[in-house]
Amino acid sequence: MKNYYEILGLSTTASEHEIKRVYRRLAITYHPDKNPSPEAAIFFREVNEAYEILGDHTRRAYYDQLLLGAGPSTPINEPAPAWHRDPVYRKRRQAGYKPKPSGPSPTMVLMQSSLRYINIILWISLSYCMLLLVDYGLPTQVIQEYVADIDPSKKSPKVLLISGGYRIPVDESVLIHFPPGSEVKIHKSLLFSLLVKIENAPGDYVVDKLVSIYRIFFFWPCSLILVSAMGLFHERGTEFKFNTGVVAAILLFLNIIFFFISRV
Repeated sequence: MKNYYEILGLSTTASEHEIKRVYRRLAITYHPDKNPSPEAAIFFREVNEAYEILGDHTRRAYYDQLLLGAGPSTPINEPAPAWHRDPVYRKRRQAGYKPKPSGPSPTMVLMQSSLRYINIILWISLSYCMLLLVDYGLPTQVIQEYVADIDPSKKSPKVLLISGGYRIPVDESVLIHFPPGSEVKIHKSLLFSLLVKIENAPGDYVVDKLVSIYRIFFFWPCSLILVSAMGLFHERGTEFKFNTGVVAAILLFLNIIFFFISRV
């Protein structure tokens, strides 16, 4: 026999006002329009079933008699707590301990109510990665400039000061191929103008180990596309999707930082 009081998280002495207030709160939280998870749909039906009984005075009185095992004709009396040989158990009963109510925990309720926003984050993350992939696959645009100087304030890595206001960090070992006054070709992506590589004017030396989301920071968009795809298409429950959404939000934030660092 189901304990409708435990389903609603109420005591057997709850007033009609308390029953109605708790039912409305649970119905809003677990309604299929608000919470699409299968667990929420099952619990929503149990909440409705509980309210149909406890919300009606006559049906509640009959149910209380059945719940207490007294029969329909016996007055309803709250049974005294039975003596238990375990002293720890007796202390908990005396302190007002109540068993945990059935249904999802508050943490699970929070996760389920956040799934709508988690889905938005995951779709934004996946779309961002797809745009980067398209941008990376397109032909690069090439800008011809010349090396103005080397930033003397930077010891490692060195920074090439290039005409047009470009500042490109490079290893000290490549400076011999880019002396001040020499021409340099800057390759950047077509859509977002992200740094891809640089090469000297003769074209015999190419530097592709650069501070760019398409080079040194390439790991981060790869991680983001993997996490967001798992969260969207790998059905493993509410908790898994919530956790992947949180991880995707952190990775997306880092990717946006690296995106602006890579712009030239």
